[in-house]
Amino acid sequence: MLGGVTMNEYSVLMRLITRSGDPIGAGVEDMLDALGLPEDIGRGVLFKRLSELDEILQPLGMTIRHNPIGHVFYLDTKGTGSPEEGESKLPDRLAATLLVVMTLAYQEGGWVPVSRVKEFRKKTIKSVQEDLRELARQRYVELDGNKKRVRPGLRVAFELDYEGFFERLSQEPDQTPSE
Repeated sequence: MLGGVTMNEYSVLMRLITRSGDPIGAGVEDMLDALGLPEDIGRGVLFKRLSELDEILQPLGMTIRHNPIGHVFYLDTKGTGSPEEGESKLPDRLAATLLVVMTLAYQEGGWVPVSRVKEFRKKTIKSVQEDLRELARQRYVELDGNKKRVRPGLRVAFELDYEGFFERLSQEPDQTPSE
C-alpha cells in the first residue's frame, strides 16, 4: 500500500492509459468503471489517483497527458510531447496549413470548411487540398467523406501540447509566455 492506495489501483490505471487502439489511452468513464467508482463522486477520486500516479512516473521520464480530441488520458514517454527546438516533423507549408486548421477548429468548434482554410492560407484550392491530403495520410487532420470539411486528427493531440498552444495563442503579442 502506498499512501492509502493499493498498488492494484495504479496497475489498473497504467493498463488503461497505456491501452493501444484508436485513440490510445482511456476515457474517464472507462477508468471509473475499471476502478468501481461511482460517476458522481468518483471523478474527484480518479483525478487524485491520476495525479498521484503522475508524480510517481515523472522521475522515470513519463507523464500522464490528456488528449482533448479523443477525450482520453494516456502515458507520454517523450517528456514534453513536442519536438525539440529546431527539430521539425512537418515541412513549413504543412505546418502552416495545420495551424490554420487547428485555429479555425478551436474558434468554430469542430469541422471547418476547406474553403475557410484556403481563405486563410491564401493558396489555391488545389494546393490546400494537397496539403490536407498529405496531413490526413499522416493523421494530423481528418477529412469528411466529401473532402469539403476538415478537423484536427488524433495525432495532433499526441504530438502537441494542445492546451499550451492555445494558451500562447491567446496571449497578447507583447506578453512573454511564463515558463
